[in-house]
Amino acid sequence: QHILPKSERICIAEELPVWTHPAFGEITHLNTLQTNVFEPAFHSSQNMLVCAPTGAGKTLVALLVMLRLMQEQMIGGKLDRDFKIIYVAPMKALAAE
Repeated sequence: QHILPKSERICIAEELPVWTHPAFGEITHLNTLQTNVFEPAFHSSQNMLVCAPTGAGKTLVALLVMLRLMQEQMIGGKLDRDFKIIYVAPMKALAAE
């Protein structure tokens, strides 16, 4: 398994819109898995299936997709609230996040 050095991973402050930054808390860079799927997750609506071990970062990939969907619903820089995103959490601990 090849782990990308921090300098090659997606920097949230540089690659994502400012309004998304609070969703990442203290995370400054995506990990290797998240960096590898960043383009389809945040910049396209193509289908994707992410299979990875527990703790690999799949939940944050889902967050990227949700943020893209929210961005698509923005009108004049404001979120049109006439839409819903349903995320089915596979574990009770993830539901708390």
